[in-house]
This record gives sequence, C-alpha cells and structure tokens, in this order.
Amino acid sequence: MIREKLLNLLDQVQWISVIEKIIVVLVIIFISCVLMKLRVKVIDRIFEVTKLDERKERSLASLLMSLTRYVIYIIAILLILKQFVDITPIIAGAGMAGLAIGFGAQSLVKDVITGFFVMFEDQFHVGDFVQINGEVTGTVEEIGLRMTTIREWSGKKFYIPNSEIRTVRNYNRRELRAIVSVTFPYEEDPAKIRELLEDVCRQVEHDFRDEFLQDSRGNLIEPPQVYGVTDINENEKGGEFTIIAKTKPESLWTVEKMLREYIWRSSYQRGIKIAYPRRVYQQLGDEKPVQEVSS
Repeated sequence: MIREKLLNLLDQVQWISVIEKIIVVLVIIFISCVLMKLRVKVIDRIFEVTKLDERKERSLASLLMSLTRYVIYIIAILLILKQFVDITPIIAGAGMAGLAIGFGAQSLVKDVITGFFVMFEDQFHVGDFVQINGEVTGTVEEIGLRMTTIREWSGKKFYIPNSEIRTVRNYNRRELRAIVSVTFPYEEDPAKIRELLEDVCRQVEHDFRDEFLQDSRGNLIEPPQVYGVTDINENEKGGEFTIIAKTKPESLWTVEKMLREYIWRSSYQRGIKIAYPRRVYQQLGDEKPVQEVSS
C-alpha cells in the first residue's frame, strides 16, 4: 500500500517536472519572440541618433538584423536543450566538434568574412542598383551574414552567398556616363549625320535637363554631346557614332532610352537611314543561279 502511494507520488512529481519544463520552454520562446521584435526598434533607434548616409544605415541595419537573429536563435536553442539534457558536455566538447565541423563549414566562414569586407570596403549598400559577377543585375534588398539578396527589375529575387561575390558593378555612385552608339550605312553623309545627332543632343538636354549631373551653379558637368565616330566597320554595316553625357545615377537608363528614341525619330523625319543587316540578291546571268550577298 505504502509502495503504491510512493510510486504515485513519484509519478506526480515527474509530471510536475515535465510541466514545469514545458512552461519554461514556452517562456523562452515567448521571450525570444519579444526580443526579435524589440531588436528592430532598438536598431532603428540607434540609427536615428547616428548621422550616417541613408544607404549605409540600411546596409548596417540589415547586417545587424541578421547577426542578432542568429544570436537569439542560438541562445534560445541552448536554453531549451538545457531543460531536457545536460549541455555542459556539449559546451565542453564544442572545441573538438568545432574543429571537426570547421572543415565542412569553410564556405560558411568565407561567406561571413566576405560579408564584413563588402560592408567595410563600401562596395555597395542596401538600395543600390548593382551587377554581381557580370550575371545578376538588380537592386540590393538585404546584406546578411551569409547571403546578399538581389531583386531583378523583372521581380526575380536572387540569393547570392557572399563568398561567391567576385566582381561588383555599382550603378549608384555619384555620377554615371550615358553612352549611346548608333550605326549608319556608308551611303549616308557623315556631315548630315553629325548635324542630326547634335540637334538630338540639344533636344534631349532641353527636355530632360534635370536628369543630368549639374555643378553647384546649375550648369551641366557633361551635357549630351557627339563623342565622334567610334567604329567605321561595325559588323560591315557602316560607321558608328557615339553620344555621351554624365547623368545622375538613377537617371542613366532614362537618358539612354530617350537618346535612342530621339535618334530614331529624327532619322526617320530627315530621311536618314540607320544601318541594319541586309541581303542583296545579284543576278549573275541568264543560266546562272542568283548569288546572295549579305551586308
């Protein structure tokens, strides 16, 4: 009788212990969720006090968000494990385990180190329009400890491990140069072509003046201008003229689009042809086949 009471008492104690552990786990999860939300307000508050560049603030905030997320997750997992197992041997053996895991986690370490170098070398920030490795082009949405996320203009999102970032082309620095080339056939008069392109430069400068880079007095640093003939045998189609201009970073594609459109429109209005691939069929004789000549 006494034995049964003792067993029942032990069962009750065990159940109470399990319930207490479950409650502690729930409290740890709750506190972790609160900290995850609180860190956002704290980081935002920190950057309200600082006087950093807006893009640099967003980049550092993104990195801190990633770092604090990992820290909170790791601490929460260790505290939860502590409720069910003794984590002292785990911590004591972390040195050997870390050495063993280190060989398999070399890419992870490289990702983290490269992420810090990207930030401190000021290669790009959140919000910059960049091209990574000559392949992925888009806007930087997040810089994390392991990965950088790029959103293409089409909406596709790319997750690039930091260690795989080899070359960066940043379109959001102080100035950019619009470069537009157009090829005209050899039959057209170069003098008339230059006159046409000069008129196009003045029209685009007048219609889109605010898109170009200006000095402190409001003068254009490098207005649209005909750079000259940059190729005289472009794919055997004719001579290539190039127009250049310095623009604001966000205006590069607008200026280049409008230059192309104005060139096309003015060429059509003046009857000047733009070069394009053509096929000329030449009759060699009455009994000989037609010879095809490409140009």
